[in-house]
Amino acid sequence: MAAFEEVTRAGSYAPLPDDWHVALCDVRNSTAAVAAGKYKNVNTIGAAAITAVLNAAGSLDVPFSFEGDGCVLCVPPRLLDDTRAALAMTQQIARDSFGLELRIATVPVARIREAGFYVRVARYGVSEHYVQAVFAGGGIAYADGLIKDPATARQYEIEPGSVNPRGSHDGLECRWQDIPSRYGETVSLMVRALDPDADRAAALYRDVIARVREIYGDDDACHPLSVPELAMTLSGGRLGNEVGVRAAGSGPLGRWLALMRTRCIVALGWILMRLRVRTAETDWGRYKEALVRNSDVRKFVDIYRQILAGTGAQRETLNRWLEERYAGGELIYGLHVTDRAHMTCLVFNYAGRHLHFIDGADGGLFLAARAFKERARQMAKGQ
Repeated sequence: MAAFEEVTRAGSYAPLPDDWHVALCDVRNSTAAVAAGKYKNVNTIGAAAITAVLNAAGSLDVPFSFEGDGCVLCVPPRLLDDTRAALAMTQQIARDSFGLELRIATVPVARIREAGFYVRVARYGVSEHYVQAVFAGGGIAYADGLIKDPATARQYEIEPGSVNPRGSHDGLECRWQDIPSRYGETVSLMVRALDPDADRAAALYRDVIARVREIYGDDDACHPLSVPELAMTLSGGRLGNEVGVRAAGSGPLGRWLALMRTRCIVALGWILMRLRVRTAETDWGRYKEALVRNSDVRKFVDIYRQILAGTGAQRETLNRWLEERYAGGELIYGLHVTDRAHMTCLVFNYAGRHLHFIDGADGGLFLAARAFKERARQMAKGQ
């Protein structure tokens, strides 16, 4: 797909084979973690899980989505053991480096199909070097419910000690300061259409996408990143997210050495970009532009999500429109407002294969989801 609107077309999707598996992870007690100021740690662990599985997959194309406080991936049977081991390694790091408890699980696609749901996947070309997976059919949401329901969770969760943790987190980078909004606000938005008829639900999603564009402008105008606002960091606290993952288990001295090495790399990167040096690795003068193009700011995983930069007036206009449709029983939505975006990066090749997960700072997508769930509860009470 070249245009994001095509996520609303049934013909854009293909079903996953029944012998594949959906791998999921999320941070337990995310509310407490975010309240304690650990939202960057939470984001990092979600991205780290994706990194580890992609490293295990090698050249195999694995559909995935970053979910803010976790992630979802779809893997074939031959990658299942490596995926479970990579998730177990990430779970161990989450606990040891950040004091976070990561729930990890795999659900067979066949089990999802038996329940009457589907995992349908499409490919959206974000840029020349980043093709994003989008999901429909209700299967991902159903799998997420299975692993969180106490009655079924034990069948699918990967319990600590049941798998030998192994894997690589090479490529994970957290080297940028939070990115201030050009217009004052960074909004994390999520919307789910409620109509059980797929065609009518698709039409509503098209309306949502069109209304966001009408209010906020085109993709460039509302993008939460802009080249002038991108700045690397030498902060030990910020770089500690990357170091906590990539130097996990190396002891205090090993982590300190890793931090010093990372600071040197950041300083070198700043010089290369400042002087617009072209090397065999990449054209550093254009790296920030490529970073913006390769960023993950909009997705569809049974629910529409987007990170937007805009003004308070734009957000109020959008909120009124969404509230009217919520009151009419057409949709449920949640949004979170802050003044900046947070970025976690996967860099496998500086010349092309690098992608950047974007979330609103202070807990963006997670807090939008909390508002979403509260509206869902209120709607259920009113019925």
